[in-house]
This record gives sequence, structure tokens and C-alpha cells, in this order.
Amino acid sequence: MAGGTASGPRDLDELVIPPGAAEEMARLRAAGFLLLVVSNQPDVARGTLQAEAVERINRRLAEALGIDGVYWCPHDNADGCSCRKPRPGLVHDAARDWGIDLARSYMIGDRWIDLATARAAGVEGILLESPHSWHATSQGSAPEDLVASHVSAALTGCVDFVLSCVNQENPL
Repeated sequence: MAGGTASGPRDLDELVIPPGAAEEMARLRAAGFLLLVVSNQPDVARGTLQAEAVERINRRLAEALGIDGVYWCPHDNADGCSCRKPRPGLVHDAARDWGIDLARSYMIGDRWIDLATARAAGVEGILLESPHSWHATSQGSAPEDLVASHVSAALTGCVDFVLSCVNQENPL
């Protein structure tokens, strides 16, 4: 999470964790969710970002937000890997490692590419909408038929949606 830009932080000094994010993650954890991150980091392949910086950022996020695991792809488009979003490789790796039922899982992301990854993996895709959510990426533009299960401009709205889905599945 970087101060509202389309690109991520380059090191810890640029990392901005939005106010209230830890509390929202705690709400998901209290409902029994594992908290996992999947992230493209093509600047590692491009030589403009060090893998060690990515790892430092991931450790800080895990500590601050109670994240259980971080899966990241260091490749660029030309590498053709299966882990680079919108391909579902990272999500499949996490599902295998943690014994996750993808059909009962949710992915919250702030870019169209996150929604495309969720769709490819068979996961509910939720958009944390920002000004750059639908901008073209190095992967191109969003498919015309791509839709989110829910859209909110605030993380609280995304978490509320997930928790409401869980409550509908398991009414008291």
C-alpha cells in the first residue's frame, strides 16, 4: 500500500499503511479468515527494485496487519510465468500451502488485474476502488466483461461485504 499511487513502495520509508487497515484485518481474522497477500513485483526483474526491499516491506506488512503469508512474483511480462497476475499461480500456491477452499475464498484488490486473478482462480473478487483501479497496466486493459462481486472506496466496505457473505452462509 503506497500513498495512493498506482505503483508500490520502493522500501520501508515509502510504505504507508492506511489508518484502520489493521483493525479491518483483525475483523477478518476474528471471522476465521487467513490473511494472504499476492503481489506482482516486476521491478525486481527490471532491476529497479531489490528483492530484499520487497521482503522488508512484506515483513512489515505481515507484522502490522497480521498477514499470514505473502506470495509475490518477481517476473516481468516477457518471462511468461504462471505466477504473474492475472494468472492464478500465486493464488493456487497459497491454496495448496494453506489448504484453502478457493470456492469459499475472497480476494480484495485495488486494480482490475486483481479481479482478473480472482476470476481465473475461482475466487470472489472485491474491488477496493481507487482512481487507478481500471487504468491499463503492462498487462493491457481490463477485459470488457470483468466485474467485481462488490466495489467499495473504503476497506471497511470491502470487509463488511465479505463478512455479510459469511453471515448469509452461516446464519445464527
